[in-house]
Amino acid sequence: MKLSVIIASYNTAELLGKTIELLRTRLREHMNQDEYEIIVVDNHSTDDTPSWLKKQKDIVSILNADNVGFSRANNQGIERARGTYVLLLNSDLWLNQTIDFNTLMSFLEADKKRGALTIKLYTSPTRLDPACHRGFPTPFNALWYFIGLEQLTRPLPFLARVFGGYHLTWLSLTTTHEIDCPTAAFFLAKKKAIDEVGGFDPNYFFYAEDIDLCYRMKEKGWTIWFSPHVSALHLKYQSGQKNHDDTAARRRSRYWFFKSMGMFYDKHYQSHYPFWVNGLVHMAVAGMTKRYAS
Repeated sequence: MKLSVIIASYNTAELLGKTIELLRTRLREHMNQDEYEIIVVDNHSTDDTPSWLKKQKDIVSILNADNVGFSRANNQGIERARGTYVLLLNSDLWLNQTIDFNTLMSFLEADKKRGALTIKLYTSPTRLDPACHRGFPTPFNALWYFIGLEQLTRPLPFLARVFGGYHLTWLSLTTTHEIDCPTAAFFLAKKKAIDEVGGFDPNYFFYAEDIDLCYRMKEKGWTIWFSPHVSALHLKYQSGQKNHDDTAARRRSRYWFFKSMGMFYDKHYQSHYPFWVNGLVHMAVAGMTKRYAS
């Protein structure tokens, strides 16, 4: 088994069907059926997802009785996976015809330290998903991003190295290069690299779990890469939108974003910064989570 594709799903029945239809096509173009598997872990969806999954003969389905969150769901899939490589794929990500999984796996195989990669993701035909090309969110990287200095200095490579660390803005999006962390919407990794760090931290329910995973992989000496020669469409903010309007879904997403980033800071950065920096970060996180809690 070369590749295990793992999809965590929650109330995205129509999108999931399209995602898997495209995935099947791309896999069958370059691989034999016994070389890959598709695993879907459903977090107690209340739409048609569970009944649809039960009809799919070629999918390993794990149907949770509760919504256990993104981290735990992916860990369930990783534990079940038999592939040498694992692809974490969002249920709202549509692969285009340029993808060849064998080529991507061969790139990782060429260097024993290469642990994972992502591809160029778009949220519309012309709009890049910035989450596919990120640095680690140190306090200053985050500050420069949120006050707008990252965007202002983007055209100036020297200043971008100082103020563009949140999205590594000085690096070309047309070349293959190392990054800190991509989104888990498309995350192709050696299974042994994920296993070595124990998979996702289950304390993260939603957001920052991918950053945390990459941080721990890099601590172990693995490298993570951005491959711009393949792309996909990422339809963001879709999970759980059944019976919710777009505004409510985005507010909920922002709440979990700031809450999870606070958890990441406490876990990895708090011990490295003075008390006054910690205090300012905690105040900012508390303010933003309160703002989006309602």
